Amino acid sequence: MTNSENNPITMRPAVPQNGMPPHVYAVRPKRQYTFPQKLLALSMLLFGYLYMRAFFFTSANIGRTLFAWLLLAASAAYMTHCKIRLNAASIAAGALTAAFSLMFTVGLSGLPSFLNSVFCQLSYTYFVYKAFDTSIERGPGEMFSFDLLKAVFVQPFSSFGALFPAVFAPAKAGNKRVLRTVGLVLLGLLASVIPTVIVVSLLSFDSHFTSLLDRFFRFDLDAGTTVSHIASLILGIPVAMYIFGLWASGTFGANSGMNRASCAAFRERAHVLPQLLVFAAVTPVLAVYVLFFISQFAYYTSAFTGVLPSGYSYAEYARSGFFELCAVMAINSLIALFIHLFVRRSGKNVPVRVYTALIGVSTLILAATAWAKMLLYVDTYGLTLSRVYTLLFMLAMALLFIVLLVKTIVSKTPFIPIALSILLLLFGGLIFPNAPAAVSAYNTEQVLAGETWELDEDYFWQLGEAAIPDAVLLEKSNRANAATRAGATQFLDDYEKYGLSEDKGVFAFSITRARAERALAERK
Repeated sequence: MTNSENNPITMRPAVPQNGMPPHVYAVRPKRQYTFPQKLLALSMLLFGYLYMRAFFFTSANIGRTLFAWLLLAASAAYMTHCKIRLNAASIAAGALTAAFSLMFTVGLSGLPSFLNSVFCQLSYTYFVYKAFDTSIERGPGEMFSFDLLKAVFVQPFSSFGALFPAVFAPAKAGNKRVLRTVGLVLLGLLASVIPTVIVVSLLSFDSHFTSLLDRFFRFDLDAGTTVSHIASLILGIPVAMYIFGLWASGTFGANSGMNRASCAAFRERAHVLPQLLVFAAVTPVLAVYVLFFISQFAYYTSAFTGVLPSGYSYAEYARSGFFELCAVMAINSLIALFIHLFVRRSGKNVPVRVYTALIGVSTLILAATAWAKMLLYVDTYGLTLSRVYTLLFMLAMALLFIVLLVKTIVSKTPFIPIALSILLLLFGGLIFPNAPAAVSAYNTEQVLAGETWELDEDYFWQLGEAAIPDAVLLEKSNRANAATRAGATQFLDDYEKYGLSEDKGVFAFSITRARAERALAERK
């Protein structure tokens, strides 16, 4: 669907005033929504409600996966009916949404679950956005930041109010009767949710009735549960408006003025700062780095040799200055971004490239030092989730600055596609192994192999239900030290009392939870 087919623009001359020559202005007619678009709008109301249930009001695991796949299936059916041809970027984004949403079935928790939720929502938005001929570039390139901005904010919110006009606007004569029938049925079903919930909650006093329903879902509806369903319906409306706004803007070619040429011109206008001014401000920072590296060379290179400086324990040495190094790396990233966005260009941009390279080299030295200190710490005390996150952060920073250094030497290097590939691989390395389960398995293997690490109760609680099978194993093993066995026993006892989720519905199922429940049953 193109703008000319759905929303033609008529050019009309204005009435001359005060003897001035007439000018031409654009008149955009009212949008006319087709029958499939009306069905899409109605379905988005349902998806808005399901989104709130899956991501906010229930502890859904497989439920989130089913939601994402159902949304992708509905989107694909609509695109197929409307003969929308997908490009490679759209197909890739849809495939990533399906693949990463599948990991909710494993049973993600904590930060990985939050990050995966955000990623799946962004990738679905990008999937729909790229399906229409309104994007700034065909694939991720030098304009990716503008493309993402347009996909996430500009397109959905520019048609944010299109949902209800699409639902209630008159249809073509041939579709009015069908649309009226379908619309009344869907609205009736939507309206029936609240009274149905109330009736079920009132009848749930009967054990035979609830046991019948529990074969499929868990029905234990009290006043709080009823309120949560009502809240899901209400809060799901803005979600539906956002998703349909994205579809409507793509269908009617909205915001076509935000294109590659206009974004390139905007970026060029942003280069306002003289090179001399910026480089004079950055030079003292680089000089401080040089002095720091010289004065602390022996101290920080101890991390690579494994020899502790005198007066330090492993924990003190690993923590000393570690977070400061990470903060400086983050500051260097902001400096490099600032130079890229705001410094004027001239000729071959040799000064810009030189200073970017110097910042990159200093960041790589800092990253290597921090990485070695953290590995020394892990070798002495084992893995935790926070250490995994830190290692991945430093690895990402190092790889991105390596690509940036290559970009300063070979200007045609496609930085954005390579950087996105690196980040995607590292993110997949965090999500697909299920980080809590991977950390638990690694530490358990090392302890059973003879490491003297003491895994206390707090360690097991940080990993949650993913650590239960390994905790049961450590509790029974004579190869684990007494402190670890005691920590595992205390964790398992407390988890059986306080940690077991009350949500036993089918949508709360996860592989991690099933393994945990089986391990607890075997423990008894």
